[in-house]
Amino acid sequence: MAHPLNIKGEISGLNTPTVFNSTLNFRQFWNGRARGLDDRAAGSVHNPMEMGANWAEVVARLKKNPVYVNAFSGVYRGGITPENTVDALVTYLRTLITPNSRFDKYLNGDETAISPYELSGFRLFSSYGCIACHQGVNLGGNVFEKLGVMLNYFGEKGRVTDADLGRYLITKNPDDMFVFKVPSLRNVALTAPYFHDGSALTLEAAVTVMGKYQLGVDIPEEEVARLVAFLRTLTGEFEGGPL
Repeated sequence: MAHPLNIKGEISGLNTPTVFNSTLNFRQFWNGRARGLDDRAAGSVHNPMEMGANWAEVVARLKKNPVYVNAFSGVYRGGITPENTVDALVTYLRTLITPNSRFDKYLNGDETAISPYELSGFRLFSSYGCIACHQGVNLGGNVFEKLGVMLNYFGEKGRVTDADLGRYLITKNPDDMFVFKVPSLRNVALTAPYFHDGSALTLEAAVTVMGKYQLGVDIPEEEVARLVAFLRTLTGEFEGGPL
């Protein structure tokens, strides 16, 4: 689903990003409204579109469950409190990492982990400059970038919603209009649809759009296929098994 439903049953304006490897992002959410996982967890409680609750209500409900009472008392001196609940959530989110993709293995010295064809896709990825934004341990997630660097993505899209305004909603700085956190590419083959608006249904479509609007080039179909082949090597493992 490109746009999930909120607690009121209404369609959300944004495509929900994966929580896998979110601990490796420098900010949380498309517009970076949460600085860290603690802000992300705490903010969801009060958000009227997400949990629509308050801490007094959350703590009271948790304390009615003996399983949670025993679990918290075994870990936290203060038992169930707002601070301890956030800490528990953040501690869990930090476990959601997916290492050992085939590309990770290649970088660690296993030259057989990816095929020559997939390696040619990585070389294209580098030569086109995709690594300028999709870099670091998470292959993204550590920089903000405007969607539509070379061409007007939103002008061609048509109707612009509040969700399309990106970082501007947080800073109110006109320079931040249409600026979003660059997403991680880890496990990207498993996280369709793509972009903040979920408008790209396939990796091929996403690569083509990125080429057009971010690089100002029409990437040939054969090169798109090689780039996609490389992107499929970025699927990792979770708890020792394949995703």
